[in-house]
Amino acid sequence: MDALLLEAVVAEAATRLAGQEVARVSFLGRSRYLIRFISSARDNLLVSVRPDLPRFHLLTPGGRVREAPPDRFAALLDQELAGATLSSLARRNEDRIVTLQFRLPRRDDGETERRLVVELLGRSASFLFLDGEGRILAAARDLSGEKRDAGRGSRDGTHRLEAGATYRPPPARDSQAGLALAPHSLGAIRERFADPADFLALFSPPLARDLRAGGGSPVEAWARLETIARSAASGSWAPVVYSRRPLAEIGDAEPIGRDDLVVSPLPLRAGLPGPPGPVVATPFGSPSEAVEAGFGLLERTRDFQAGREKHLAIVRREIERLLTLTGKLEVERTRAGESERHRRHAEALLAGLASAEVAGRIARLPDPYGEPGAVLEVPIDPALSLQQNAQVCFDRYKKGKRGRTAIATRLAAVTEKLEAWRRLRPQAERVGAWSDLEELRGEMDRLGLVHAPPPRTRGATPRRGEPAPARVRRHTSRDGLVILIGKSGEENDTLTFKIAAPWDFWLHAAGRPGAHVVVRNPQRLKQLPDATLREAAGLAAFYSGGRAEGRVEVHYTQRKHVHKPRGMARGQVLLRRFRSIEVAPVLPASSLEDV
Repeated sequence: MDALLLEAVVAEAATRLAGQEVARVSFLGRSRYLIRFISSARDNLLVSVRPDLPRFHLLTPGGRVREAPPDRFAALLDQELAGATLSSLARRNEDRIVTLQFRLPRRDDGETERRLVVELLGRSASFLFLDGEGRILAAARDLSGEKRDAGRGSRDGTHRLEAGATYRPPPARDSQAGLALAPHSLGAIRERFADPADFLALFSPPLARDLRAGGGSPVEAWARLETIARSAASGSWAPVVYSRRPLAEIGDAEPIGRDDLVVSPLPLRAGLPGPPGPVVATPFGSPSEAVEAGFGLLERTRDFQAGREKHLAIVRREIERLLTLTGKLEVERTRAGESERHRRHAEALLAGLASAEVAGRIARLPDPYGEPGAVLEVPIDPALSLQQNAQVCFDRYKKGKRGRTAIATRLAAVTEKLEAWRRLRPQAERVGAWSDLEELRGEMDRLGLVHAPPPRTRGATPRRGEPAPARVRRHTSRDGLVILIGKSGEENDTLTFKIAAPWDFWLHAAGRPGAHVVVRNPQRLKQLPDATLREAAGLAAFYSGGRAEGRVEVHYTQRKHVHKPRGMARGQVLLRRFRSIEVAPVLPASSLEDV
């Protein structure tokens, strides 16, 4: 969002929300937060500090949003701001920074004010929570190491942004300092800028580009800037979304280029930049509606394309991994096939005990399977007798024979799985809508992909330098085995890959986000007792997205068969081998404690 579009949204939101009470704060995932207000219009304020697409606007009343379990920042805001009243909402003139001032209800600690600061500064976008004195209480993203200009008087001229520090906004640009896009500033603007488009670009690049493309004399350009300044000062907005095609016709899989969609608070004369072609202008009744339509569409298409590429990459990596594994198994099968040579050596040693000629580590013997007079050289251990060397060869033969059978079985299973992933690749390459992506995720789940659970729901943010504790639920089964249940994607990874032993058993609800469940196996049992298996599976189903269903399929395997390829999200894993059981989601009546 550019500064002028943000100004239009802030002016609209201030008119609607000033004096309104906060009902609650919700988390929508991907650094997006929703402040819900108690008002007859059911106003909701969206704050998104996604680095790729930060935005700030009212949501259409009655519009449906998908909430996620709150992250720590959202939980803190909900706790602190529920019941507070928004006393002011304003944009800092020099940049895309919005400050929301709240008046708190009566509190025991005497605190009366809180502030929210939204910095929509591209990849440096931030969302900060301040106390009444302007000290930082928390932030939506990690600010460790980030510094701001502290002005004169500081030792190194910098100021760290961290909890407890006083908030300082980024310094204003020198060319813009003290100037506003308003009629009363036009004289000063003329003195500092030769071209009005250069000044307008500080507030709205699309309008500045449009001003340059419109041609005309310098007098006409300055007159156009004055018209824009008067519209901004009076709040006479006429927002329009410009696109190459009608917004309703742009699909999820359709890439939207930088110049293919523009949201402007005022009409453009030249339309979209770039190559000539059809341009669709869609007017909206309010700035927030235009931002919601345009940037919401960009967000949906980017999320879809990122999800499609992510899952296609998983398919490709798994095919590559299985091809490599197949090659290794082929080599092992070839080596195991040499076991017949060990049997031949063993029989030659026993048959030629009397006639063997031993020289160092080689025994020369008649070859019982060769032509008459043929001699066989057998490698031996000089420290052992010929009979003992024969036994060693027999043992190697038996081990190789067993290995051939096991390798053949495993090779068949790996080949079958490889073919299944290969069949999935064309489906992954032609995904064109969210429904296709969900179908692909289901097929990948059946092949062992475990989807990541929602983020952690509560708890204070650990201080910088302190590792987050691994918090799990603990239960003891009827058979006396310990069952551990994860609580978030990050802590599931810790449970699975740092706490669980390779021989422990691992469970997860099939096709649904949820908790990782680990059954401790100190005795290294090959199979879990049936009662414990069903208890653990019931817990995995209960702590999953299928909790409300009657029956849920649960995958189970040993921890050593659970892997996490590079680039996978927290809590997302691949199962190399697994079995399935169908159970009802059940929380056992016996004790279930947090540890």
